Amino acid sequence: MMQDAPVEEGAAHGGAKPSGRKKTPDRRCIVSGETGSTATLVRFAIGPDDQVVPDIEGKLPGRGIWVTSDKTSVEKAAAKGLFSRAAKQGVKVPADLVDQVEAGLRRRVLALLGLARKAGQVMAGHAKVEDAALKAHVVALFLASDAGTEGQKNAKAIAARVEAPIVTDFSAEQLGLALGRPNVVHAALTASGAASKGRARHMEAPDVRAGDLARNVLPADKLSGLIMCEVGRLQGFQGGA
Repeated sequence: MMQDAPVEEGAAHGGAKPSGRKKTPDRRCIVSGETGSTATLVRFAIGPDDQVVPDIEGKLPGRGIWVTSDKTSVEKAAAKGLFSRAAKQGVKVPADLVDQVEAGLRRRVLALLGLARKAGQVMAGHAKVEDAALKAHVVALFLASDAGTEGQKNAKAIAARVEAPIVTDFSAEQLGLALGRPNVVHAALTASGAASKGRARHMEAPDVRAGDLARNVLPADKLSGLIMCEVGRLQGFQGGA
């Protein structure tokens, strides 16, 4: 079975193969031809029926096809027959492929938030978020996209205090379903273990689009880091339209 071949750092730019360095998980976008981290691309696989399938978690068998995580790139790959070219065979591209990718990215973030809640790293509700802001290392605030004016004001005030970004990509119902309770307007993602002590190392401004989070937010624990990476991939996809 063919596996995705990592692009070695330096080799992608014509440089010599680095000595003794670990291979990076970079992949090449079939649209732009540029290499990038898997945190900024979406993997696709070809199913048994020769249909292109988004592989958001990168677990489907076979050789992966990588596209930069933005709507425009996925649309171009479909329109120009680039999936067939990369797969070296005729493939079927679903008409709703872009919608499938966005839905998959959303499910991925929400599923990870559910895991973080079980790990005690997500506090839901305004009072608990306020408490987390005082006692914990807040990595990010999640504010429902349908929050009212007062809720938005409260979230901005907390975010300014803890220097954390605000993620507004999910409705109160979606956050509630992920976190196992009725509609959630406010939630705080916190770091675990030793990383929970002290102020988070964030980007300079808390209102920077989370599409830059993978590069600019440096949460110290694996789960919160993965969540913010996936938020960045989702927002990068949405911003590519």
